[in-house]
This record gives sequence, structure tokens and C-alpha cells, in this order.
Amino acid sequence: MIISVRLLAACIVSGAVYLLVVGLIWNWCERFLPTLKDFPRELTETKNASWFISCFIIEFIFFVLMPSVIYGWFYTVIPFSGARGGVAVALYVFLFGAVPLAMLIMFRIRIPAVYVMYQLVGIFLKLIGAMAITGYLYSL
Repeated sequence: MIISVRLLAACIVSGAVYLLVVGLIWNWCERFLPTLKDFPRELTETKNASWFISCFIIEFIFFVLMPSVIYGWFYTVIPFSGARGGVAVALYVFLFGAVPLAMLIMFRIRIPAVYVMYQLVGIFLKLIGAMAITGYLYSL
């Protein structure tokens, strides 16, 4: 199958912008919520620009770049399309990828449940938005 480079670039750029905006808002909200209240200080990273950039790059690769390329290869054979198709793929990835890992880590390591839930909601919003954008752009 042939991938449209212009369409892939549009998905990557729009997904990156969405991820950047949501990431900034999400980190801003974290300052006001007691998500790390019972967490030991020596186990937390200091949040600075390099921390945000490294988190953004990781999220960009796994939430935008790889799904856009994979969706670009397979969108012609996926039985659903548009934003609904992107949301369906995102829900599948979230439910069978992020949630089991987060629950296993939470039961093995004493991480506050509030922090785990806050991170899961953030991953959910970022993944749903990025995949909905990708699915919508590929349906045009």
C-alpha cells in the first residue's frame, strides 16, 4: 500500500500540536491537584523544560507518530473510518495496553492510586484526541 506523505505529515503536525496543548494544560493542572501528596520526594523528578520535552517526545512517538504510520498503512482495510475509527483504535490500545500495566504496577509498587488514575486519565485524553485527529484526517 502507498502512504500519502502529505496526509501523514498533516496527521503528525496536528497530532503534535494537540499533544503539546493538552500536555501543557495537564501539567499546569497537576500543580493544583494533590496527585503526588503521599509520594516520596526522592522518587519524583523535578519538572523543568527538559523533563517536559522528553515526556513530549515519548508521547509523540507512541501516541502520534507510530499510530499515524500504522493507521496510514491499514486505513483502507479497517472496517470503520473517520474520527470514530480513531477513537475505536485508541480505546483498544488504552484498554489492552495502558490499563493492565498501570494496575499491575500499582499493585506491585506502592504508588498512590490518585496519581495512577490521574496519569491514566491524561493518557486516555491524549490518546483519544490524537487518534481521533488521525482517523478524521484519513477520512477526508
